[in-house]
Amino acid sequence: MDTEKTDSLDQQVKTTSQGSFLGMFVTELFEGVGQLALLLLLLEAVWEWGAMFSKPDVYVLIVTALGQSAWLARRRYKELALPWWSRLVGLIFYALAESLIEGGSFFTKPKHLTFIILMLIYAWGAALETRNHKPHHAVTGIFLSRAAQGLGPLFFYIALDLKGKPWFEGISSFFSSAPHAFLLALAITQIGGWASLALVNRRQKTVIADLLHQLKTLSRWGFGSQVVEEVLRDSGTHATSRVERAVGFIDVRGFTAWSEVHQPEEVIAMLNRFYAAVLESCGTEVIKSKLSGDEVLLVLRADQQALPIMQNALRAAMAAVQPLQLSAGAGLWLGPVVEGFFGTESAQVHDVIGDTVNTAKRLCDQARGGQLLVGPVDRWTETASEQISLRVKGKNQPVLAASYPV
Repeated sequence: MDTEKTDSLDQQVKTTSQGSFLGMFVTELFEGVGQLALLLLLLEAVWEWGAMFSKPDVYVLIVTALGQSAWLARRRYKELALPWWSRLVGLIFYALAESLIEGGSFFTKPKHLTFIILMLIYAWGAALETRNHKPHHAVTGIFLSRAAQGLGPLFFYIALDLKGKPWFEGISSFFSSAPHAFLLALAITQIGGWASLALVNRRQKTVIADLLHQLKTLSRWGFGSQVVEEVLRDSGTHATSRVERAVGFIDVRGFTAWSEVHQPEEVIAMLNRFYAAVLESCGTEVIKSKLSGDEVLLVLRADQQALPIMQNALRAAMAAVQPLQLSAGAGLWLGPVVEGFFGTESAQVHDVIGDTVNTAKRLCDQARGGQLLVGPVDRWTETASEQISLRVKGKNQPVLAASYPV
């Protein structure tokens, strides 16, 4: 399978499974780095509600929360790297803006110090969490980031409760109160719950990624990469439709007699080399392929490129089987087919059917080793070496086919 096509299908699967930019933005805002900014914004609202909207603090926080979340979501959506400092951009903007407004006193206020410390811990944990190649670092990061989120409401509550009081004197006696001790226990329990969910989610993502890889591979084998991409892009299977296609068959000559005197393992190895040679020679141009015994079906676009693709495929097939004193022949026919998914709701196959498919098969059956028979002869601009009138099964009149060198 061509690397470019494989990468394209991988990208399509990833795009389908990762979700939308809006979903990533909301996640960053309410579950990620934006959450702490929203908590500080809530504290500001309770702290001085009457003058809240007349002060620049609230607007700086809104820009910090929304801007940071949107920037991170965009980088995730575009699959760009998230370096360790990426979650500190909002904090840096907030600190610079507020220090210009409030001066040096900004760095002495408990609520601001709390916000800065929590953001640093969260960013550190989030950076460690992405180190999938180092599981211990990732687990440590999960607990650090969830600790910052879980302790955020408690610390901001302490800042609110100690408003106007000495911070270090007040915090030492804060937890002597039973309700406050309960809040601490609740925060710790919440951190444990969030961390556990994050670990489960991390495990589920790994399982889902492995399952997607297996399903993608199986789907590609059964339907072909282009068909799988179209289904993923359109979120559903395609109804059958009549379209123009170039249908080609390549068949190994002398296979039956050869296989009868060789071990099954040798036969399978030969067929695998034959399949690989044909498919790799076609690159990304195949709409669908079907492997059946010693035969390969290729569905191609109905244009002039189908002929050189089939010529290349037959050359590759010949090169793969000639060392075993075998040969291969091919047939190509251009015309209408019925294409799409057939079957029941619970079991469907993607296939092409019609007279075009049958005729291509008949041409392949009559082709000699190393010969490519093509028709209808008036649909191809390249000059053939000869034209042959053939009697084929299912046709009342002879079929005129062109023989092309390989």
